[in-house]
Amino acid sequence: MISRSTYRMTRRAVLGTGLFMGASWALKGCASSNGGATAEAEAGGGGGTTAGEIVVASFPGTTDTLFREKLAPIVDRETGIKVSALPLLAFEQVARLKASPTNPPFDVVILDDGQNDIALREGLIQPFPADKSPNAADVESSFIDDRGLAPIFYAQGVVLGYNPERFSTPPDSWDILFDPNIQGQIGLVSMNSVLGTSFMVELAKLRGGSESDIEPAFAALREILSNVNGVAANPGALLTLFQQGEIDIAPMWHNDVMNLKARGLPIEMGLPESGIIAARYSLNMVSNPASGVDRAAAYIDAMLSKEAQEAVVGDPYFYIPANSTVDFPPEFEEVMGVSSIADFMGKANTLDWATINQQRSAWIEQFNREIQV
Repeated sequence: MISRSTYRMTRRAVLGTGLFMGASWALKGCASSNGGATAEAEAGGGGGTTAGEIVVASFPGTTDTLFREKLAPIVDRETGIKVSALPLLAFEQVARLKASPTNPPFDVVILDDGQNDIALREGLIQPFPADKSPNAADVESSFIDDRGLAPIFYAQGVVLGYNPERFSTPPDSWDILFDPNIQGQIGLVSMNSVLGTSFMVELAKLRGGSESDIEPAFAALREILSNVNGVAANPGALLTLFQQGEIDIAPMWHNDVMNLKARGLPIEMGLPESGIIAARYSLNMVSNPASGVDRAAAYIDAMLSKEAQEAVVGDPYFYIPANSTVDFPPEFEEVMGVSSIADFMGKANTLDWATINQQRSAWIEQFNREIQV
């Protein structure tokens, strides 16, 4: 059984152990929320009454590093908000909100489209006050949420990552995975991940299935199981398999391919003619943010600023930014053939996660039983 007190303690633990990002600072005793905000505003930094402490969710690994090393100092400078993050997978964030909806362990979550749909239906997140976000005006129009939630914060694309020493011709179709000449070189990733589920749904659609029927994808994978040399638990573990030479081709996030290539590893990106599979992520306020709506909105607005979004798209992160005024690094044109958000979305397919969510748990169990064994 999940203990609500555990999650209340999680928030206190983050605050109490000083896991705040950006410039170091001292907690001001047990001051009230308004008093604390006033003290922070007087101590320096922008933001007026929005300044103070905030606890947010991040994703483990690369995203958490981005939040801590790049984005938190920018938010602090622009708003006076001191950011602390709990690195959790999206479904873990939703689970914690469900366990303690009236006293959530964080004020702002970062969720993919699928988990956003669940959180919205459960009443765990709330509409975004766009009138409190000057930077929302610079967000790419296709990244604006038509349900009134916060805009997309960044996006990723599922592509083919491959070893050019083993594949002389750049693959331009998912069909390359079914080439009989590929022997023990294929890597896959669990459907617990957005990457794994996105790949399976897209594969099903290309073989006559849909977001509500991915049996064609399972049937296809059964044909090539003998050539699958690794099924990773998460995208990070998939990269480890590639770096260790255990796999030579796999569905990967575009930014992971670009990161490994920038580090000198033998990897290239194959872009399926059927399109990149886009995954989008947004920052949303929980329904009862302890820091208050104004501070949570100011945090999200700062994360959408040009300076913050330049960090999002820059080396070594290479995410697709939301702010349309941000220039893409030249690596995007060289490796991916895109130089703007519009270029990326023109090559991308988005999925119907509301439909996917209805059967995703059952599909994960089937994948674990039949493929990830």
